[in-house]
Amino acid sequence: RRISGNITLLLKEFSMPIFHIDGEPVEFEPGEKIISAALRCGKVIPHYCYHPGMSVVATCRMCLVDVIDLGNGRPAPKLQTACSMDAAEGMKIETLNKKVEEGRKLVNEFLLVNHPLDCPICDQSGECALQDYAFEYGSGKSEMDYSKRVSGWRDIGTFVALERNRCIQCSRCDRFTREITGTNEFGMFNRGHELTVDTYADRPMTNKFQGNMADICPVGAITEKEFRFKRRVWKLKKNHSICTGCSTGCNVTIEHDRNEIFRLKPHENQSVNKWWLCDEGRLTYRMMNERKTRIHQPLGRVDGKLEGISWNEAYGAIAERVSEMSPLPQEVLALTDTHASNEELFLLQKLLKDIFSTENIFCPLPNWEQSESNFFINTLITSDKTPNRAGALALKIKGDAKTAKLKKAVESDPKLVFVLGNPFEAESEIQEQLKRAQLVVHLGIFHNSWSEIADVVLPGQYYSEKDGTFTNKNQRVQATEIAVQALRRTRPEWQIITELSKALGRENTFASSAQVFNAMSWEVKAFSGLSYESLGGIGKELTQKAKDTGMKVVRAQT
Repeated sequence: RRISGNITLLLKEFSMPIFHIDGEPVEFEPGEKIISAALRCGKVIPHYCYHPGMSVVATCRMCLVDVIDLGNGRPAPKLQTACSMDAAEGMKIETLNKKVEEGRKLVNEFLLVNHPLDCPICDQSGECALQDYAFEYGSGKSEMDYSKRVSGWRDIGTFVALERNRCIQCSRCDRFTREITGTNEFGMFNRGHELTVDTYADRPMTNKFQGNMADICPVGAITEKEFRFKRRVWKLKKNHSICTGCSTGCNVTIEHDRNEIFRLKPHENQSVNKWWLCDEGRLTYRMMNERKTRIHQPLGRVDGKLEGISWNEAYGAIAERVSEMSPLPQEVLALTDTHASNEELFLLQKLLKDIFSTENIFCPLPNWEQSESNFFINTLITSDKTPNRAGALALKIKGDAKTAKLKKAVESDPKLVFVLGNPFEAESEIQEQLKRAQLVVHLGIFHNSWSEIADVVLPGQYYSEKDGTFTNKNQRVQATEIAVQALRRTRPEWQIITELSKALGRENTFASSAQVFNAMSWEVKAFSGLSYESLGGIGKELTQKAKDTGMKVVRAQT
């Protein structure tokens, strides 16, 4: 009896307290707001001003609920805002009764008093909270018959535009620059009917995270200049992925239509970027649509010129030339950039080890700077503009800041050179030396200085066109998924290396990038214990982290 009593006490101690919404029990953490607990459990409570990453202001009043029991048997005297009221043990709340419905109708009518009927020309149409709530909770009529307040259009920054007529004064934008970026360059001015939002002293914003203001604006008051009037949002298809603009690896949603990518939006991951994304990362969608410099098909050098060939001809020519050369281990060299995925780096390393018995694979590892700041969002900025430096370190691929190790390997005049991506693009001396090799094979997405000197060029695919994993600066492994269809004659690099291995006499059975990852986790110590399926939507940290001596922490400038 004593043991069972102790167990009961322990269960009570570690179980979460409960309150009820519309008769259903909802668990909450002590000090948690009603709306936070409700949204976490899938309960719908309409709101405009509330955002989990910012302070509570309760200005919009849309989240009104009826507290019929405060937890002490007494009801609240009037409707309460769910965003500002703490949940309490035994509390009972109703969100669908007549009292709440009438309150929401009045609030919604008040918010629409000065709002223009811009839906047909507004970029926010289709993902507008005001539009959705007016349909769901509005009365469909207004008692106001006087002229609406009119404010002018404002160019407030390099990345966003402001249409003040549409503003409902939720203050999310104001709180964002005060609490998230710490730049304090945007605010609310005047009072009552004349209340408006704008930048201070008519100066445009210069912070690197302006696009987030468009994301958090519940209406069409703040919109991205880059996306204005390009596509209706209900036509966009969405795929979860990561940003490869730097080593932070922010989680994003790739939004596309008819095989064209129109924008990147941040995808919440509390372990990486929370709700945010920098403007530079948003603009990386442009490279996904690049076609002019893409390698469209396999190329082979015939009489000094690159000409289109088939995949079988490419593999056959490489295998024949390698057989003729019979290179020694020290005469084979592979170069890769750190834009390549974990699977591609692993397979290239495996190809050299299994077929040529060498570990002569190098990647650029320049010194880089990591921002340190009191504001989390500034730590997303880094000078390392590649997504998989940590993956290369985990695989123990050689490299150093001054490329001394590579220069020593190049001096031995290798006969066979494999190049993945565009590594050491600024090292013209190294390229000139490797041009003398008997066979240079380039695997890449875009034409560059390596494809110009290569004997065989094999076209790869951009990360939005293939599955793969990348390891960010905090050594968290995250997966990408196919968003758009790749060019017809291109193939993912993991598949190219697999087929190339087979052509060179070393067959393997990899049929997907997931199989390659699972093999890597079995063979590489740093990835042990991980599986492709276990990464899920938020990723997993490496079991054994590699030390990056090239990182320097610097104080962020706000």
